Formats: sequence, C-alpha cells, structure tokens
Amino acid sequence: MAGALARLAKIKTAARISIGFVWLWEGLVPKMLLPSQLQFDMVRRSGLWIGSPETTLWWLGLAIFLYGILIVSGLWEKMVALVSVLAVLFLMILVISTNPAALADPFGGLAKDACLIVNAGLICLWPPHPSTKNTL
Repeated sequence: MAGALARLAKIKTAARISIGFVWLWEGLVPKMLLPSQLQFDMVRRSGLWIGSPETTLWWLGLAIFLYGILIVSGLWEKMVALVSVLAVLFLMILVISTNPAALADPFGGLAKDACLIVNAGLICLWPPHPSTKNTL
C-alpha cells in the first residue's frame, strides 16, 4: 500500500510539474520574449487590453509565468489545478473567438489544453501525499 501511494505521489508530482512547465513556457516565450503579430492581433481583437495590446500581452505573460511557478511549487495544489482548468477553458474560448484558425493549428493548442485539463484532473482526484500539509 505504501509503495502504491508513493507511486501515486510521483505521478501526481509529474503531472503538476508538466502543467507548471507549460504555464512557465507559455508566459515567458510567446508572450514576453518572442511575441508574434498574431498574439498582438488576438489581444487587440479581444478588446481586453489596457494601454496597448503589446503591453497587455507582456503583463499577461508575466502573470502566466508567475502562475507556472506557483503550480510547480505545489502550494495549494488542488486549488491551483482547478484554477488552471478554468483559466485554460477561458483562454481557449478567447483564443478561438479571436483566431478561429487556431482550431486547425498543427502545433496543437487544443491538444495541449486537453492534456493540461487531464493532468489537472489527476491532481484534483488523487489524494495528497502524507507529507503535504499545504493542499486544499
């Protein structure tokens, strides 16, 4: 039984770190370091920008990057995983509404989002590790 729980804890940790990596990457690379005109245009079309679409995209990238750090840290892992699912669903709807071509993107926005949701579900459903005191 202890061996099975240890394996579950390792799988759940791997799921959490993989979700965190995606958030870290998505915040840092395509939004802060190498933003594309397509990203700026999607922010512009959303109407949800303050100052300029470029500035808003950079701050969004920073928020996503910091959220990735929170996910990787393991603090409040179930709550953070649930918020991650809600954020992915919100962003997926926002991206598709501002760029319908994303549905056919060969680099897999929707496929990636489905994996994030499944990993978050694993985190929410599996029991916390006995040494973890900070999960909700």
